[in-house]
Parts: sequence; structure tokens; C-alpha cells
Amino acid sequence: MLWAAFFSTFGVGAFSFALSANAGASGLSTSWLGLAFSGYFLARLILAPLAGYGADYIGAMPLLLTATCAGAAIPALYSAYPTREALGLIQIGLGFCVGIVKPVSMSLLGKCAPPDRRGRLFGAYNTYLYAAFILGPLAGGLTGNMDGGIGTLTLALPAVSMGLTFLLCLRGGAVSSATPGKQAKAGGPPWRDFAFIALLLAVFGRTLGSSVIVTFLPRLINEHLGLSGVAAGILFTLPNIVILLGIPVTSRWADIRDRTGLTFLGMGLCAACVFGLGQPIPLWAFACLGVVMGLGSALSLPASMSLAADMGFAKGSTMGIFLGVANLGFVLGPGLAGFAAEYGTMADAFELAAILGGLCLLPTFLLMTKRLHVE
Repeated sequence: MLWAAFFSTFGVGAFSFALSANAGASGLSTSWLGLAFSGYFLARLILAPLAGYGADYIGAMPLLLTATCAGAAIPALYSAYPTREALGLIQIGLGFCVGIVKPVSMSLLGKCAPPDRRGRLFGAYNTYLYAAFILGPLAGGLTGNMDGGIGTLTLALPAVSMGLTFLLCLRGGAVSSATPGKQAKAGGPPWRDFAFIALLLAVFGRTLGSSVIVTFLPRLINEHLGLSGVAAGILFTLPNIVILLGIPVTSRWADIRDRTGLTFLGMGLCAACVFGLGQPIPLWAFACLGVVMGLGSALSLPASMSLAADMGFAKGSTMGIFLGVANLGFVLGPGLAGFAAEYGTMADAFELAAILGGLCLLPTFLLMTKRLHVE
């Protein structure tokens, strides 16, 4: 599952970065680009909860094989219809595929890991995931330069990566041998638990900010700093490099320290950095904010995933709802930020995302305050 997560994320990340970085050359406006990414995350939003429930009832492997096979074929659409609309449809189609792969793979991890080691297991999962986040944009920037825009090499990356994921899922088919349906009958997501609702809101705010970073940071780097291609890819992936280096430590903390506190601290740092990135700052300050944002994500990612896995017995549906709410932030973020940038400035887009992310942390803050009073 770890290598499957790596390859599927690598290919889709490379294509998404190339699409954003080459938007101007492809004739894509800011609002159109935002809507294309919103469609991608909308597809993930729709599929994540359904895939989670499906993993509980029919098993994980049929879903994984179907999604990865489709993901390997979808990029070929541009060969038949080389238009900007086809690029948007490919982005959305890949969103459907990732919307199945990610919650199903996370539900498998949640089922096989004991509670006192979930932080380290989800830390390893995020290590593979963010290694792909680092290498994907670099590959996307490199193939974009070689193709002079969106071309054959750029489209081959998601196709080949999804094909490799399909083969890995075939090889690891025994992982899903657990009888489906037993956990689903034990109860669904814990909707009556205030801690679960607070976690969902916090994750929504974090991913709303992350969607602005994914969609508009390459363009911001190009416009404010005059960087493009591999140089822009390096700066874009700097937070992910920090996450990759930090998670081996922070994932252990998620097993021995207060996971709610780590989630709040990490997501608060991320919101503050999103606000700062929209300001007219020099390259060194831009890089420093990227480092701090990476540290915040390294703190919050294994802690928040472990919290979600601890809640409820039906791991597939719980992780599906968790990722569905996360994807809701990705759906709303690019569209809101795109129109904010269209009718204001790029700084307005980043500031709006940061403020909303901070507000979404208030329930978690109230929960922590309540626990302090009880103690």
C-alpha cells in the first residue's frame, strides 16, 4: 500500500503541477484554472466517502484495481482531443481515481495497525506520499520544459504511474483478504462525538489552504519571484521536503503525545504561513515560510490521521468521511481563491484561505480548553 500510494500520487502530482505552471501558455485563465482544480477535488469529494463505505462492504481490492486501471487510461483522452477542455477532463478523471485509491488504502492501514502504533504507520504512509509530492512537481516541471507545455511526456507520467499502482495492487491482493462488512455492521462514523466534528472542521480548513498552495503557488512563484521550470518546482516542493524529513520524528510524537494538541499547533502554523506567502516578500522569506509550513504539516498529518483512525469501528467509512471533508476544502478553495484573485489580487486569495483556516480551528481550541478545565 505504501508504494501504491507513492506511484499514484507521483503521477497525478506531476500532471497537476504541469497544468498549473503552463496555464498561461495553454490559454487557461485564472478562473478557468481554479474551476478545473475544483472539479478535480469535487471528484475526490464525491468518491472518498463512497469508496470508504464500499471498502467496508465489498472489499478494498476490487475498488483499487478498477480505479488504477481507469487512471492509466484517462490521459490518452488528450491524444484524441488535444484541447484545453480535454486537459480539464483529464484532471477531473484523475480526481475520481485518486478519490478511490486514497481512502481505501488508508482504511487498510487503519485496520492492520494497533492503536499505539498508528502514528508511526501513518507517518510512514505520509513519508511515501510526500516523497511523491516532492518528485512529482519536479518531474512535471522537467517534462513541461521538454514538451514546451503540456505534451506526450507530461501525459505519460500519470498513465505509467497508475499502471504501476495497478500492478502493485495485483501483487498485494492478499492484503484485502479480511472479510468485508463486519466492521461496517459495527457502526458508522461517530457523528455524535464533538471531537470528530472538530477534527473534520480543522481538516477542512487545512485543506482549503493547501488547495490554494497547490493551485496558485506555482503561478505566484513565477509572477512574484520570476522563477519557472525546475527552479520553481524546487521552491514549490520545499515544504514537502521538510515534511519528509520531519515526519519520522513527529509520527513518534503522535503515538506518545496529545494528538489533538499536535493537530492544532501544526494546522495553526500552516494557516499563518499561507497568509504570509501572499505578501510581497523576498525569496529568503518565502523559503522560510515554506520551511515553517512544512514543520506544521509534519506535526498535524500523522496526529490527525491517527485521531480519525481511533474514532469508530468502521474504518473504511470513517476514513472516507475524513478524506471527503478534506476534499471539500480542496473543492471550495481553488474556486474561491481564483475569483478572489480575479477581482482582487493574489494576496487576497492567500489571505482569505488563511483566515478561513484559522476560524476552522476554533472548535479544536474549545475542545482543548474544555479538557484543561476538566483536568
